[in-house]
Amino acid sequence: MNKKSIGNLGEIYAGKFLISRNYKILSRNFSCAMGEIDIIAVDLTDNELVFVEVKARTSDIFGEPEDAVDFRKRLKILKTALYFINSATGKLPFNWRVDVISIKLGTLKEITNLRHIKNIFNG
Repeated sequence: MNKKSIGNLGEIYAGKFLISRNYKILSRNFSCAMGEIDIIAVDLTDNELVFVEVKARTSDIFGEPEDAVDFRKRLKILKTALYFINSATGKLPFNWRVDVISIKLGTLKEITNLRHIKNIFNG
């Protein structure tokens, strides 16, 4: 499995996970000049707009999947999120946050571990 297919599978799993937890997906792979965000959703339970970075891995060689969301990546996500908010035409929740979904995949492409890390800028 190559890096792109691992990432795509991780995003599919993350989307299903979010939907099962009462999130409404607004956009997948939102892209602009500032960067790209894997999933934009509304947490219907808390009425928050959520920008989700998905990281999927098949091994621990490079650390935990969420370790890849370093300072530079966080800054890019923040700029892209602000662009999305400022250019949105529909009504969005006032509160928003950035989450990471970290997924480890087994040899059969199954989820062996999934962590939902909420509000990475407040922790």
